[in-house]
Amino acid sequence: MRNVFFNIDPKDNIPEDDKYANIYCQEDLLHLTKDNYHIDLGWYGYDKLTNDKAGYCIHLFRGENWNNAELLEIFRSKDKQVIVYKIVELTKVIDLGKFDKVTGYKVDENDPTNHNDFSDFDIYNARQTK
Repeated sequence: MRNVFFNIDPKDNIPEDDKYANIYCQEDLLHLTKDNYHIDLGWYGYDKLTNDKAGYCIHLFRGENWNNAELLEIFRSKDKQVIVYKIVELTKVIDLGKFDKVTGYKVDENDPTNHNDFSDFDIYNARQTK
């Protein structure tokens, strides 16, 4: 488990140096694991808040690690409180077993025919994919 997800929002009126050190340069803010499920939170896009892809990004995956897993959900937001609510929602959904029978986007570094990568998507939700 890793947690450097500080109580700082990009919209806060604090020095930009603090935002840079504690948000913008932190691709690894939080990592939670329950059984074989992983919630990984990072900041992507540096300090370019006007960039559509800049912001917090949650990856939910099931498996051993990033390179041998099923991607179940990617969620992005610039709003810290929205991210907090999403993490709470995902932990509840995992506890309720809602992802147990869902097939995700498979990434397997040991399979030379599998060229899938988590970066193939900006957003993804296996529960809504048919």
